[in-house]
Amino acid sequence: MFSNLIGNENVKDSLRRLVLAGRVPGAMLFAGPEGVGKRAFAFEMARMLICPVAGCGECSVCTRIGVFDIPKFEKGEETDKVFLSGHPDVGMVLPYKRNLRVGAIRALESESYFRPFEGGRRVFVIEDAEKMNDSSSNALLKTLEEPPPTTHLILISSRPDSLLQTIRSRCQTIRFSPITSNEIEGFLKDKGKLNGEDAALAARASRGSIGAALDLDIDWFRAARAQMLELLRSAIISGNIFSMLQASEQINDAKNKDRFEESITILQTLIRDVFVISKGAGPEEITNYDMFQSLKEFSEQVSTFRIDKWALQIEDLLLGLNVNINRKVATDSLFVKMAA
Repeated sequence: MFSNLIGNENVKDSLRRLVLAGRVPGAMLFAGPEGVGKRAFAFEMARMLICPVAGCGECSVCTRIGVFDIPKFEKGEETDKVFLSGHPDVGMVLPYKRNLRVGAIRALESESYFRPFEGGRRVFVIEDAEKMNDSSSNALLKTLEEPPPTTHLILISSRPDSLLQTIRSRCQTIRFSPITSNEIEGFLKDKGKLNGEDAALAARASRGSIGAALDLDIDWFRAARAQMLELLRSAIISGNIFSMLQASEQINDAKNKDRFEESITILQTLIRDVFVISKGAGPEEITNYDMFQSLKEFSEQVSTFRIDKWALQIEDLLLGLNVNINRKVATDSLFVKMAA
């Protein structure tokens, strides 16, 4: 049980105890950072509840659970359904863009009242539960208030505080933590995804997210990080605002626009590293450990007040992406402020 999943050993122990004691609640909230495996844990929980031998991982029940054929959505109405896995007693509802529609939750309510087709339980996963609006939240409350005895709901959220308190109070919360960089590095090497320095760097850069580590294009990351390091050098040492505005042009052009947020996040990690180095941190305590000497040089030539101000300004820019700000204007403004 859970042997194929890495990290969060305390979560594994808690879920095992619930299953073995026969005390699995009708609704659970899997809360924690993005990319730490919450969805994988949810489907493993489904295997434990439905498999005749409590999640063997090899039988027909286990191999079908978690296997989905999800189409590319063109319209929101296409998500107003429960997407069933290869096993008819395990399904999932998904958001459309930034909204988890009320139609999807109503479909879940209807589906949850059917008796199990093959096993003794049914399990439904609500992906990105924080994306429910008032209407979909209220629709879910109806199901949570009168839960069918054979149905289990698992809400997945990286922002659980965004959920209605009345929903959270009706779920048993299971809290996930970031995965350690050593665990991620070991996983990448064991699976043959990356080797040597690439695996170590990807593990640090992922900030505890196995999903981010697996998705990372290491060659692109190295190039983007070198660009952001030079931008930081311009802000701290040379004061070359022209080169900074050139960098803004590049990360906002058509070729790179889909990776804009990743580029800004890389800059954010470099700035954080400079800050913690200024407080005495060594290479083993920073994300960009292989750039320690350059970052230490920067830390000696910039005040912590200035670095802290940049960190807040970057956070404001990233938050602004949720309301469709003009990225080029916002980036130019940030870089000009950094050069001042």
